[in-house]
Amino acid sequence: MKGLADYHTHTPLCGHAVGSPDDFIRAAVRAGLSEIGFSDHAPLPAGLREGITMRPEQVEDYLSLVEAARGRHGDAITVKTAMEVDFPFHESFDRRYLTDVRIDYLIGSCHFIDGWGFDNPEHLDEFDQRDIDAVYDDYFAILSSLIAAGVFNIVGHFDLVKKFGHHARADHSATVRRIAVECAERNIAVEINTSGLRKPAGEMYPSGSILSILFDAGVPLTLGSDAHNPDEVAYEFSLAAEAARRAGYRSISGFSRRKRYDIPL
Repeated sequence: MKGLADYHTHTPLCGHAVGSPDDFIRAAVRAGLSEIGFSDHAPLPAGLREGITMRPEQVEDYLSLVEAARGRHGDAITVKTAMEVDFPFHESFDRRYLTDVRIDYLIGSCHFIDGWGFDNPEHLDEFDQRDIDAVYDDYFAILSSLIAAGVFNIVGHFDLVKKFGHHARADHSATVRRIAVECAERNIAVEINTSGLRKPAGEMYPSGSILSILFDAGVPLTLGSDAHNPDEVAYEFSLAAEAARRAGYRSISGFSRRKRYDIPL
């Protein structure tokens, strides 16, 4: 793990994480990381955001929180500022932050399909009412639109729809290849998100087969633990690095002021 970067971590402002940014940073230093990026959830609308994201008026507090932590620990590790933004966009997200120079990168993620929070255990029964391949089709269509928006640097948890163990019956590899090409053309990275190992899916996002498709298309890669407490920082990064190398990768990506650079694996 030495010298790697964890670009997907959260703060208590989202309502479902514990530990101060200082605690996360200390954990990253202990893990031997060279960088840690805070990418807390951008505001969702009232009625959806409770216990899930910060409120719109807290975004400036969040940016200040990360900046202050950087000032306290900048000599020990590089600290990056980011947000994880739900797509399609909600009116609760101020799009001025898409070009805010204080933000090093933006993770674009899909947690909702037509208002259905498919990764929320409270809405798990909805899977029984839907055709799983139609769910995958809808999800990948949103990812394609997310990439086409041209404002994100990283695609979050690429195959999140498998979180609760619901795997597609049909072969969606052609769709994945098309999306991979779209990412490569726009220099958009995809993360290896190790949080899937902590979920019923029991595997990282994306799967090994998808990771190979991404490599073949020339898609850059980042690493993210999706940590919601300090103990999860750099979670199973040795497995993530191994999976990346097995797919052919020899570097991951870092971002500064929205500009991508390589970090050796």
